[in-house]
Amino acid sequence: METFLHQLAVSLMEEYPNNLDEVLVVFNNRRSLRFFQRQFMSFGHNMFLPRTMAIDDLVAKLSGLHVVQKEFLLFELYRIHIDLEGEGRKYKTFDEFIPFGDLMIGDFSELDQYMVDARAIFDNLHDLKAIGEWNIEGEPLTPFQQDYLRFYHRLYDYYDRLRKVLADRGDAYSGMAYRQVAEQIVDVAERVEAAAIYFVGFNALSECERRIIGHYQRVGLGHLVVDSDPYYMQPEQEAGHFLRKHVDEFPSIRPQGASLFAEGKRTITIVQCPENVLQCKMAGQLLADNPQWLKSDDPESTAVVLADESLLLPALNSLPKGDYKINVSMGFPFTDSGVHLLVERMLNLHSRANERGYHRDDIYLLLVHPLVARLLGVAPEEVKAFKAKDVVRLQGAQLRSLLGVGEELPFFTDKPLGVDEFLQALQTIVEAVVEQDLLATDRKEMQSLAALVQVVEYLALLQHDYHYIDTLHTLQKIYVRIAQRHVVDLLGDPLSGLQLMGMLETRNLDFDRLLLLSASEDVLPSPRSASSLIPYELRRAAGLPTYQEKDSVYAFNFYHMLLRSREVYLLYSVKADGGRHGEPSRFLRQVEEELAPQFGINVKHWVVNNDTVLRDECGEDEVVQKSPSVLQTLRAVADKGFTPTGFDAYFQCKLRYYYENVLRIREEEDPTDDLDASLLGTVIHEVLQAIFTPCIGQMVSQDHLRWATEHLAEMLDAQFERQARLGRSISGQNYFYRGVAETQIAALLQVEMKQLREGHSLKILALEQSLDPILVGYDGLGNPIRLRGKVDRVDLMDGHLRIIDYKTGRLEDAELSYTGKPNRNGEVKVPGKWFQLMAYALLYTRQPNGIPTPDEGLQIGIYPLRYTGREPQLASFDKRTLITTADLEDFRKMLLANCSDLLDPDIPFAPTANRGACRYCAARTFCPSKP
Repeated sequence: METFLHQLAVSLMEEYPNNLDEVLVVFNNRRSLRFFQRQFMSFGHNMFLPRTMAIDDLVAKLSGLHVVQKEFLLFELYRIHIDLEGEGRKYKTFDEFIPFGDLMIGDFSELDQYMVDARAIFDNLHDLKAIGEWNIEGEPLTPFQQDYLRFYHRLYDYYDRLRKVLADRGDAYSGMAYRQVAEQIVDVAERVEAAAIYFVGFNALSECERRIIGHYQRVGLGHLVVDSDPYYMQPEQEAGHFLRKHVDEFPSIRPQGASLFAEGKRTITIVQCPENVLQCKMAGQLLADNPQWLKSDDPESTAVVLADESLLLPALNSLPKGDYKINVSMGFPFTDSGVHLLVERMLNLHSRANERGYHRDDIYLLLVHPLVARLLGVAPEEVKAFKAKDVVRLQGAQLRSLLGVGEELPFFTDKPLGVDEFLQALQTIVEAVVEQDLLATDRKEMQSLAALVQVVEYLALLQHDYHYIDTLHTLQKIYVRIAQRHVVDLLGDPLSGLQLMGMLETRNLDFDRLLLLSASEDVLPSPRSASSLIPYELRRAAGLPTYQEKDSVYAFNFYHMLLRSREVYLLYSVKADGGRHGEPSRFLRQVEEELAPQFGINVKHWVVNNDTVLRDECGEDEVVQKSPSVLQTLRAVADKGFTPTGFDAYFQCKLRYYYENVLRIREEEDPTDDLDASLLGTVIHEVLQAIFTPCIGQMVSQDHLRWATEHLAEMLDAQFERQARLGRSISGQNYFYRGVAETQIAALLQVEMKQLREGHSLKILALEQSLDPILVGYDGLGNPIRLRGKVDRVDLMDGHLRIIDYKTGRLEDAELSYTGKPNRNGEVKVPGKWFQLMAYALLYTRQPNGIPTPDEGLQIGIYPLRYTGREPQLASFDKRTLITTADLEDFRKMLLANCSDLLDPDIPFAPTANRGACRYCAARTFCPSKP
């Protein structure tokens, strides 16, 4: 089937055989230009090609204005903001102003693109806001409400002043340039000389585009050419919304003949994937399984299209290895380069620094960057040693001394860098990279370094002209905005081989074979967003595009990709970002229910599992079978000794136990500025150990408890001074945590003092004692099974043995009770906290030098520090709080049964049925069974 651009080229050749070079072809995107020029190569003789131009370039030529980048507009608009609002302005700093400046610039450009009366719409907007603030009781507006309405009342002043400032300089924003051309088209049209002008591929015309193209059509020069199809003209098809709207004014866009969807045989395969990255892997597998797709030099043979362009790197990494041509027409985002990552980490390092130094996480992330490691000569083992240090912040001099580096390169300065110093530091680092030739073998990163030089120069120019970037936080925002627009061109012939592109780049292009990734709802079409100051009702009344028009544009682009493709794969993910459940795009449903039945298109459905194996239906939750290597690891653990906390993880989710205790994948606990619940518990445990250590082996007296209460603040000070030496703050949130710790410990001391006053006796036997492994028994294959652990406190209360665990978190009564009876579902629940306490009791009473279980039994329980004033909560076995030797023997058998279950090669690691537990599981980021 002939492509749209080939048909256009043939048509122009036939109509202008002798003066083709006098024809101007204007496209709605630059990508089409190269593909269009290629069509003439097949004609077999030399010729002058028609001139080609993108619509933005045509407008720039007709207007004579220079379209400036958005950052300059933001800075200029902030200057206007200061002039209009003065010292009492709502947005004091440039950083605060950026979000609203963004909205204003977007709205100003759109108002001009659609030639809307700006004064009228902003007056209406102000009136709508005033109605919203109106008080039915007639009370006067508050100063805040007055400032709010004054801002909206002055929006037209912002708009008018910005346009005047730009016009005086010969500058413009995009919409302003379009509006000037549209308003003056009669006078400026002749600035472009051509025998004919063809406007190609335009679908959703703005009012400015409509007037510009309409003028050239009326004078007999202009022709609007759209790759339309009769299917689009059906009233219910949103892809044809703009075609039906403009067909009377531009009759040339009316499709002729039968629908292309009815020609030939085609197959559309809808592929469901578990998650985003697996879409890329599946696309790579399809290409690997069909190497003939990659052997063609024809750029119109196969295309991989990313509806979500953030998947570019996973897509590139998933492509099959081999000798074939590939063109990444969207280019490589500068923000995905290692050079950009270096700048981001530098910004994080210095913007998050304070008087106590640089944060250890920022230091570590910078040190592991390959360029930094090579520039500073820091070996991996040195970085690893630094990572292991229990320190939160370090001063620049301390860090340089620790790493053995000098001050030549401005990474770790004595004080955090300011904005101007930071920009100078980047220039110094770039010069060092070039001088040492560190990127000589990496063309992509070398080009990224050149892009960084441009970005830094641009930032320096903005800072020189405006001086509004006063903090690194603001610099980071502006830097990211500029960096996101930079694209690093990759090697490859754009007119040969496999094409990897974004969706907008497919406009006007046709491919025999198409692989579209991220065909999910909220990606295709994009989600509705309120990125405008003008509400929906007012936009609709003024003729501005709403989400409905934007969805129509997505629909047109989607169906155009399918129009001439013979083999189509539409991939989507069922796991969307943020943990939401993904859904296929509604366009996919339209293909199944409308397009395919109408034209007899064959639609297939594939479901991909995590091994990228095709099957007809979704399988059950993934389980992990116990391979010989896994069993070997488990037996090694059994020989060393299982821990109560490990068994708790096994009870909660067998798959979680596999990740944490077999693969040893655990959530990394890096030191942080603020204490978290875990660190707070550690501080409390250490203070309680300091209080009761003098009492080990003897009775606790009221005098000792009074002494501990009087000196509690000193002991807490010592703990928090240690945290300060590690770089943590002792103010703010940590000061609050200190108060929590003091309250909880003081309450425990008061409880025990009250018990002593009432005549009870208390003797401490052990504190924070690590218990030697004990032999529990043997599994079915004769493998020994041992148990080990560490107990918080063992004491005698009135001569009765107690094993106590301190807990600073929540505690429910059900967590300390076990009856052995099945619930309504026929399951026997084993509470994790009860299990741990019983394990400690079994361990302690079977220690070589331990105390055997008393005849009357022992008690196990938890001190619930969170609930101040409460005595230890005792655990119960079959509603009894005295645990006997027989109870411990029953528990040993239970423990042995669970160990045998754990070591059974025929019982896989399966996910928990309680999917709510997955919410707080550290393995949920990579577990295939997460909900």
